Amino acid sequence: MNHELVLVIALAVILVAALVWQSLTTRRLSRLEQRLDALIGDTATPNTTQMLAECLATVRRTDLAVSDLQQHQRQVEQWLPRTIRHVGLVRFSPFHDTGGDQSFALALLDGRGDGVVVTALHSRTDSRLYAKPIEQHQSTYTLTPEEREAMARAVGAPLEAAHT
Repeated sequence: MNHELVLVIALAVILVAALVWQSLTTRRLSRLEQRLDALIGDTATPNTTQMLAECLATVRRTDLAVSDLQQHQRQVEQWLPRTIRHVGLVRFSPFHDTGGDQSFALALLDGRGDGVVVTALHSRTDSRLYAKPIEQHQSTYTLTPEEREAMARAVGAPLEAAHT
């Protein structure tokens, strides 16, 4: 009889331990499912493996797109110093018999200070157009005060610097 009682008590303890273990496992599984739902969210695909494969494919496509954008950015960075980035315009009247400041000096410079200064002189009888190359903010041709002012405006320099 004693052996039967010990056996029943042992089985009861094992049963209680199994119920506690099942309860803890169920709670842990529930928490994991909540975390997975929070991570994955509502998806149209009930198959988690398929959904993860689709996410991985999206990540790979995004990686390729980012690589393409980085390559394009490097190209743009190479071109940028050689593109016209600085523009300065000065209108003036070089002759006393004309009005309205129809003449102008236009400076077009890139990031390195290379470019051109275009000057248009208008009088009552004719118009003339001149272009002077600029390299590193300097020209081999003599620049007029208006052309120097156009270059200073192009790079945002104070106007006093244009007349020196």
